[in-house]
Amino acid sequence: MRRISCLLGIVIVVLILNGCRSTGQNKQLRIGIIKPSIDHLPLTLALQKNYIKPSELKIIHFTSGWEVQEAIAAGKIDLAIMPFTYAWTSVAKGYKLKIVSCLERETDGILTSASIQDIKELQNKKIGLLRASTLEILMQDTAGLNSIEYESVYFRTPTEMIAALKAEEVDAIVCYVPLIQKIGADYHVLHWFSETYPGHPCCDLVATEQILKSAQGKINNLLDGMSKATSDIVNPAEEVFVLMANLYGLDRQQSVEALKYTRFEIALTEADKLFERQMMEEFIANAYLKKLPATDDIYAR
Repeated sequence: MRRISCLLGIVIVVLILNGCRSTGQNKQLRIGIIKPSIDHLPLTLALQKNYIKPSELKIIHFTSGWEVQEAIAAGKIDLAIMPFTYAWTSVAKGYKLKIVSCLERETDGILTSASIQDIKELQNKKIGLLRASTLEILMQDTAGLNSIEYESVYFRTPTEMIAALKAEEVDAIVCYVPLIQKIGADYHVLHWFSETYPGHPCCDLVATEQILKSAQGKINNLLDGMSKATSDIVNPAEEVFVLMANLYGLDRQQSVEALKYTRFEIALTEADKLFERQMMEEFIANAYLKKLPATDDIYAR
């Protein structure tokens, strides 16, 4: 009897241990995306083409970068596609996150009415920004390069910024594709940041340290699927334009224009890491952060 009880105990322990080991691989990954942004196009296309099994992911939508940052920091999601500034900020504040890869590059620029035709005309103007975002630090960098002083006006979402521009409450906003294409013919991009920094990182794939340890295989499958989708976007077939129409309400010409100023790439080079660190130095100057995390603390190996 003792022997049977002992054997049953061993079996139970083994089953529990196997269950603990497989939990991360068996559960559905929760990934947060910023719905108005083009940054999740490769993910959505990969799911549509079954490069990634839809059953492996649960997509959770947000309207802004700070919302997705709060969600992943609180453990409400496992991964996120979001601006690198929010990942750096979370890690600097002690949250256990890692940047896994870059995904979306470029896409952002300074949007104004047709009355402003030269970047120097932004001198002493009001400019709409999302606080502590890549948009803000790229604007600061550009202003420094062009010796421009301006008044920052902060908004919580891109939609609020666009409404303020149309109401003439600000003279310009810093925005991104595909919202730029939808704003209308009365406005134009005064300056694309890619003119200064071609191919610069914007949005990265970010994961909690816990999910990196427990579900590395699924994350690798996710990266492989999105990589295949990015190749399809380089020379887009009709299905890509149909998807963009459904996701963002863009017509074909708007979609072509949006892709012209967007690059997707599943990679993170040393040059990318250096760019992100240099841009994040602005956060120290702005007193958003006291200290930046070490490279090993921010990037997954």
